[in-house]
Amino acid sequence: MTEPRPADQPLVPAVRVDGHPQLEAIAAAVWEQCDRSDSGLCVEDDPRSIAVAALAAVHSAPATPAAVLRDAADRLDRLGLRDLATQELRRMADEAETGGAQ
Repeated sequence: MTEPRPADQPLVPAVRVDGHPQLEAIAAAVWEQCDRSDSGLCVEDDPRSIAVAALAAVHSAPATPAAVLRDAADRLDRLGLRDLATQELRRMADEAETGGAQ
């Protein structure tokens, strides 16, 4: 269960926040799906393509700490890295959902 948002905390951050699940998902999707400069350091694509990548990321981005942990474990599983780390991520996700109660 997610914590209620404090009244003074904006729904959408005004600046980049490291580790923010939705912002990280958008940045990764834009980086992976859009054209880049010759140097590879800058995204250079049609703004509409960037918007599509961002929208897809937002709709698929996990919204809770438990969902973020499970998503990370699923990504490791897809890479064939199922091991103690994925088990621990899933345990932490269960703990985040239950508030630590087993």
